[in-house]
Amino acid sequence: MFASIVILALFLGGSSRLLAASTAGAAPVFPVKPSANGRYLADQNGAPFFIQGDSPWDLMVQLTKSDTERYLEDRRQKGYTAIIAELMEKKYSDNPPYNKEGNAPFTTPGDFSTPNEAYFVHIDWVLSKAAEKGILVFLFPCFLGYDAGTDGWWAEVNANGATKCRNYGRYLGNRYKSFKNVIWIHGGDYSPPPGSAGESYVLEILLGIKDSDPTKLHTFHGRRYTTALDQAAFTSYMDLDAVYPGDDLAKAQPGDPYQGSLKAYHRTNFKPHFLIEARYESVSGADEGGTYTADRGRLRRQAYWANLSGSTGHFFGNHPVWPLRPGWDGPRGIGSPGNQDMERLRPVFASRAWHTLLPDQNHTVVTAGYGVFGQSDYVTAGRTGDGSLVMAYVPPTGTEKRTLTVDMTRLSGRVEAKWFNPANGAYKTVAGSPFENSGSRNLTTPGDNGTGTNDWVLVLEIAPSSFTPTDATKGRSGGARAVP
Repeated sequence: MFASIVILALFLGGSSRLLAASTAGAAPVFPVKPSANGRYLADQNGAPFFIQGDSPWDLMVQLTKSDTERYLEDRRQKGYTAIIAELMEKKYSDNPPYNKEGNAPFTTPGDFSTPNEAYFVHIDWVLSKAAEKGILVFLFPCFLGYDAGTDGWWAEVNANGATKCRNYGRYLGNRYKSFKNVIWIHGGDYSPPPGSAGESYVLEILLGIKDSDPTKLHTFHGRRYTTALDQAAFTSYMDLDAVYPGDDLAKAQPGDPYQGSLKAYHRTNFKPHFLIEARYESVSGADEGGTYTADRGRLRRQAYWANLSGSTGHFFGNHPVWPLRPGWDGPRGIGSPGNQDMERLRPVFASRAWHTLLPDQNHTVVTAGYGVFGQSDYVTAGRTGDGSLVMAYVPPTGTEKRTLTVDMTRLSGRVEAKWFNPANGAYKTVAGSPFENSGSRNLTTPGDNGTGTNDWVLVLEIAPSSFTPTDATKGRSGGARAVP
């Protein structure tokens, strides 16, 4: 049966469109797992799992059940496949650490050995609802806090010590071992000092979870400019690498999503990696104590950069959605312009073999016009191993047109060339397409995409007519190709 699906998919337009014909839009079968080659996540049927993530950090405590279901259903309908949330909140909810039903996580405040059943029953319910809607939950057992500050539980971790932290982990592992849509995230805006007692206590929570449930995947959210595998004490327990960039492109450290993502991709001990957090869409201009506003172009840039640098997906963030403050359910929250741009992003990848794209960091496909590595004008690109698909993201640099030079010989047949507008979801066919896969060709963006920015996605796909018929496809107008 699978062979028939493959042949049909290729008949319809090449291996780059395999997902469109077989798995795109299908509900994932949890739990997810690293793919056989360790480059992306897949569900239990082997279908590639693209993380289209949202960041409602306070979901477990800030919303009523009816609002929680409304939020999750909206995310499902708009193509989100994952969320990130804290199991317990310390600062930003209306009444921390209490949830909307008035229950705290511990019957004795801050004492990890006294879990409150009523509190965790609600967590159970939220996770079950997310599973019903095909949503994967990246869950913090104990968010440490930015720079170990008052927004996290670093002080309590140290006060509880090794035994209580280990037993708390065992409690969580046992309670949630039957929930197949959970991935555990450790840390939380902080990388514990190497060799410190606190670091060992955080590790005890992880080990306690694994004592009770050795099957769950784990990752880490440290300080900015790090990835999960940078946390030496935790590296051997990490199943996923999480990229946490900054936004200072002048830093020597990987300060933007593509540098951090490429760093993760090129590790010798690589794991599937994803963009865990970048800059958020800010409505008021004062998000997390800052004074910036993350414009739409910047939000698109960081997402497409990561996803064309070998990532298995990304998380988007919006204020007021992350603390679920008033307005989260309106046009400035889940209906915001940034959210709408993210809704347009997933179909571009999910309808194609995104999981087989190899980062074009050596510029063998896009050979000129790609900007400067380390700067905001840099073009990230990827090519499938069989040459059936090339995708390249041209980030916003104003409103003027930009020209890329593409080595067409890197594709394996006649090429359909299109520009995708990430600001409205429309495709524009390049004049003269399809092209022969010979020589080099200059391809120029259309310029302003209608929003005062000039970011575009170049999509080069093998035209159906370029396939050679085989015995398996005689009598059809298409042909079969090797699946990467």
